[in-house]
Amino acid sequence: MELTETEERLRAIDLEFAPAVTRFDAANAFAGRVAVLPSAFNPPTIAHLHMLERALEMDGVTLAAAMLSTRNVAKGVVGASLADRVGMLLAAREEAGWLAVLAVNAARLVDQAAALTTAFPHADFDFVVGFDTLVRLFDRVYYDAMERELEPFFARHRVIAANRGEAGIERVREFVEAEAGPFGSRIVALEIDERPASLSSTAAREAVTAGIEPGDVPAAVLAYIKRRRLYEAPLSR
Repeated sequence: MELTETEERLRAIDLEFAPAVTRFDAANAFAGRVAVLPSAFNPPTIAHLHMLERALEMDGVTLAAAMLSTRNVAKGVVGASLADRVGMLLAAREEAGWLAVLAVNAARLVDQAAALTTAFPHADFDFVVGFDTLVRLFDRVYYDAMERELEPFFARHRVIAANRGEAGIERVREFVEAEAGPFGSRIVALEIDERPASLSSTAAREAVTAGIEPGDVPAAVLAYIKRRRLYEAPLSR
């Protein structure tokens, strides 16, 4: 079966040995400081957009981007296809015209950063993360030599860490103080509103599978899910 343009571009970066990124919403290169939220977006929720909107308020940030991670250190690809996840992000952009849409073939933030700086050398990037991702950033299991790999990452990039779920903003700050060491000054704690902080893509998927219309995804994303019949329960035989 012939691949769509989105599928071809995703396949192209997947075949790259080195970390690589591609942009779907526009062809032009980034300039300035960009807040990037790497996630699986399965599906994108209003929490994702809220985090990026809040990141746009941070000092120096001029642009915001959702970046689909085609490889993930904590989970495989289940649910919607990668191409459909890009499609949902582009649908979200119908409501949030400021949103840039990227995909990267790397799982770790340090490798994602390498891909971004290679592709867009005239831009600076801040990484927007939830608490779980912040914890993984300092998990030695993902590194050969953690401090040595994190040093150049934090020399160029900031991390904007948001409260999510049961991990309130004080828990975020406590973790940074206890675990970030010399890199703590490069991590900004971002408190997001209680409702988006409680939302998850898993809950949205489960609602659709149960035949319930989720209220935690943008309207354009919900329309895309319905049109493509994503996350529906399999037909019984």
